[in-house]
Amino acid sequence: MKKFNLLLFVLLANTAAFAGVPTQSKTIDDYFELLSYDKTDFEPEGAVCERIAVREIEPYYPASNYKIINSIQYDEHKTTIGELDVVIFDNNSGKVEAIAEVKCWKSFKGGLKKAKEQRMRFQTHLNRNIVLSDKENKVYSKDVFKNVQKYFNISQHGGVNQGFDFELSMDLKELMELRKRLLDCHAQGRCPRRK
Repeated sequence: MKKFNLLLFVLLANTAAFAGVPTQSKTIDDYFELLSYDKTDFEPEGAVCERIAVREIEPYYPASNYKIINSIQYDEHKTTIGELDVVIFDNNSGKVEAIAEVKCWKSFKGGLKKAKEQRMRFQTHLNRNIVLSDKENKVYSKDVFKNVQKYFNISQHGGVNQGFDFELSMDLKELMELRKRLLDCHAQGRCPRRK
């Protein structure tokens, strides 16, 4: 019964936190201005979606209580096994509150399937001898990843109706336009870099 109540709570929390609350309404220009200062390499197509995902879930996980990290990889015997797109740490406990996989694919069905496969791979490898680290090479203890209460999947606009838990405010075409603008800007040296 306790497990059922927890499952019901998580399901209701997901519904209340994501489905019932509209996402931030920012334009390509707004996000271009924000991300043009970002140190992220936008060459991989998924990078722009992950950075937008971090921005759009921030209101649900305010910085006063949570820290959101984009991209924590896990390695076994110095071989990268996988990457967690968005990891949300509880500031009070230091433990991981939630993990999100971000998939902005043409096929919602294919993206959702891949996200679920990646979640299962991580959960399987968590019991093995893995090393978890972020882009700054900070290493995290496996213990802070045990008992994660919430895993969710994020897609471009339109994904909630296709089984995703959260969708971004922009569709795939808009996201790829933003990515192109960011790549062009950096290639031409017009985008300032934050120091």
